[in-house]
Amino acid sequence: MIKKPDSVAKKSAIFIMPRSSKAWVGAEALWITVAGWSAAAARKFGNAWVLTSDRVASPEEVIHYPLGEQKPASTSKKKTLGQRVPLFIKTLLKDILLWRKSRQWNINKTFPWSDSGVAFVWQQHDLFEGPGKKIAAQLGVPLIVYVHAPVVWEAGKWGVKRPIWGVLLEKYQERKALQQADIVACVSEDVARKVIQMGIDPGKVLISPMSVDPFLFGSDNSSLSLRQSLGLDNKFVLGWTGSFRSFHGLDILINVFNKVYQQRNDAVLLLVGDGQEREGIARMVKELDLEKAVMFLGKKPFAEIPKYVSLFDIAIVSARSADDFHYSPLKLREYLAAGKPTLAPQAGEIPVMFSDNNHLLLYKVGDIDDSASKIITLMEDLSLRERLSRNGANYILSNGTWDYEMEKALRKIESNTKH
Repeated sequence: MIKKPDSVAKKSAIFIMPRSSKAWVGAEALWITVAGWSAAAARKFGNAWVLTSDRVASPEEVIHYPLGEQKPASTSKKKTLGQRVPLFIKTLLKDILLWRKSRQWNINKTFPWSDSGVAFVWQQHDLFEGPGKKIAAQLGVPLIVYVHAPVVWEAGKWGVKRPIWGVLLEKYQERKALQQADIVACVSEDVARKVIQMGIDPGKVLISPMSVDPFLFGSDNSSLSLRQSLGLDNKFVLGWTGSFRSFHGLDILINVFNKVYQQRNDAVLLLVGDGQEREGIARMVKELDLEKAVMFLGKKPFAEIPKYVSLFDIAIVSARSADDFHYSPLKLREYLAAGKPTLAPQAGEIPVMFSDNNHLLLYKVGDIDDSASKIITLMEDLSLRERLSRNGANYILSNGTWDYEMEKALRKIESNTKH
């Protein structure tokens, strides 16, 4: 039961992550999204509160996701045992556990809002619905559900199959949760199309891509001491941030950089992140004798990413394939907001939302020669870099921020209400 005080000094908005504060450890995009939206709401209304099943947090806390202490890593014995269990069985067991936890949501605390003080409730979409609809109904305010991707659909793309029960989950759990929303904010056009195919009213659907907090990436984050400590003086820095996962195609990026390095031995590639593909990429770097030119900086807290991006002379968005490129690259918007000349793939929404040779340079996915040629062009043309830097930053800071996306959602709610 949710107990509310009688009054509140300022208006606010409520944001719900329908799992615990320790969940979604590897799903940085989800935490970054709620941190961005809640920070934008706090700037507009004065307050914003982020609810998980075990606590309430502020936008300032959420940016240092995940909250709370993490469980220790599993032992090698447990990992070996887990490898013997078929993936679909492990998936089924995880789904059952998640369903049980979703039914145990019972926050019995006093929260700092009132019936008249809340502007809207926002909830991250999950396999099983959270308490968003109930809270929104109690307060008489709109519910916005944000969808990075329908869970069953996206998992299937990565090879996680749910025989029989996946169809039932999508129809009777995911669709039901989305139908309850006043606005279904989708991260990309592909996700929006899928949501509509699931039976969601197109009038509720809003394309709302991953965006940027201008107070993080739009300010001066340069660090001379960091640059010097990494030995980057007199170096031309190419940079990438993200997770070492197959779909990012980092092996292709290494081959591209190898071609660049043959022409410009002052070039350095910074890789900021970690993941299951890192070991293989490191071996590849060694085999190509690029160890002095490729630097693995490891995973960094999100709040520290801006200072590493500040080191880049050129920023790169990598991709293995242009096929089924359904996500909205957050790193692309971060690079542009930071004023970095950026190379991005001709894939998904990118060629539609961004102008080639104006906001950024586009390359053909998988074409090593084309990518290397574009990087060399950027390295040798200062005026081009300056133009892309200026235009890219202006574009993002005017219509690529979380504040912009929140206002867009509020306008749609108002428009739908009038009709």
